[in-house]
Amino acid sequence: MADALQQGNSEAPPANQQRVSQAIVFGASGISGYALMKELTRYPTPTTFSRIIGLTHRPLKKEISLLPEDERLELYSDLDLLDRNKTLLQMQHIPGVEHTTHVYFAAYSGHGSSYEELKWTNAELLTNAVGTCEIVCPLMQFFTLQTGGKAYGVEFSDKVPYNPPLSESLPRIPEPYASNIFYYEQYDIMTRASAGKPWTFCEIRPDAIVGFVPQNNAMNIAQALGLFLSLWKDVNGEGSEVVFPGNEKAWEALHTDTSQDILARFHIFASLKPEMTSEKTFNVVDGPATHWKEVWPQVCAYFGLRGVAPQSGDREPFSAQRWMEEQHGNWAKWVQKYGLKEGALEGTTWKFMQDVIGIPFRRDYDASASRSIGFTEERPHAEGYLMVFEEMRRARIIP
Repeated sequence: MADALQQGNSEAPPANQQRVSQAIVFGASGISGYALMKELTRYPTPTTFSRIIGLTHRPLKKEISLLPEDERLELYSDLDLLDRNKTLLQMQHIPGVEHTTHVYFAAYSGHGSSYEELKWTNAELLTNAVGTCEIVCPLMQFFTLQTGGKAYGVEFSDKVPYNPPLSESLPRIPEPYASNIFYYEQYDIMTRASAGKPWTFCEIRPDAIVGFVPQNNAMNIAQALGLFLSLWKDVNGEGSEVVFPGNEKAWEALHTDTSQDILARFHIFASLKPEMTSEKTFNVVDGPATHWKEVWPQVCAYFGLRGVAPQSGDREPFSAQRWMEEQHGNWAKWVQKYGLKEGALEGTTWKFMQDVIGIPFRRDYDASASRSIGFTEERPHAEGYLMVFEEMRRARIIP
């Protein structure tokens, strides 16, 4: 696999060896893009895609990527989508890029910045990606755009009409809040760019994504939970109780998590069925709505712990974020004790974990649209977390 754009050590296969489909994944080192890189090697068949080109901003070396050993997989790093000219130059130098037929966009930047900066940054990322693909990928047929629950106004649920289960048929939230949702701008970019063109697109909306990446990812609830529960077990012992880090409302609020592999397979599924998905939006979830009252005990049991309900009454809920921060002085000793990968604890955003777990209202999705076009894959929500914990162990992130 090629490691960086500037190395240019990948050769396109001869024309007579080209199969029908070739893929590009923007954001290949992220929680969604990484899963796409794996699933494109085997879904819907092991031969659907003749070549899979992963583009990343930060380096993802093949020796730590834990991707399948597959000659079709290539990684190109140092892609700066905020620089239009540099992006064009870099992508023009990928051998055989002109054979690309399917593009999967999972790039994101600006976590924690203002609404205005988030909107500008992510609109620019997409604009430059689409514009460049139109130039260097003349055979492009389909482009998937991944967004999320912010499109339903989850951040402003107390200020806008908000009636779960959340369906794709719901209108955009009203102003002035709509201007803070960069997903709307991204969808409009795609609509304008694809008008009258031989290619089309769809929008894909996961709920909280449960997944693994070999490098740190700021918005990764499963990695944060895995590290928290592993350290808790080491400090408090196997069989100890772990109080749910949220209040009673969060304990019972319905939600619908999205496993990264199911999400990736839907990206591919939708891209191969343009007659049913063109310019449409689809929710993607693991299955029927659940709540932490069901998931928390199962997640804790994986580590030999007993997950229990939140403290009732007027007491402040237990904070896993605060506990992890208080344990900061023990992090290095714990990593050394078990010979774990360094940097995982420091690269994890505990606030993101605490914020997502602590959401005190419903945010469950209606999945009928994706089901109606034939995508019926489901799994129990807790199982998605357990699969990630197994990957974390394999990568020596947890013992």
